[in-house]
Amino acid sequence: MIIARTLDELLLLKPKGHFRVTTLCGQHAVLVNRPGELEETIFCLSPGHANQVRQALSDEGLTGLVEGSL
Repeated sequence: MIIARTLDELLLLKPKGHFRVTTLCGQHAVLVNRPGELEETIFCLSPGHANQVRQALSDEGLTGLVEGSL
């Protein structure tokens, strides 16, 4: 059995990948990490756009979190 000690370790165990909704340089962004691929940054036009991206990624089976909501 694998035990994750941190949230980052837990996210690495997700088979389809994970994402974070965050703010970069004052702009809403979604950072997407899929196994075997480079990190993808999606800059969003608004919080609503970030939510649409989040929902689409969740529908694909990725696990995510919204920074600042913990």
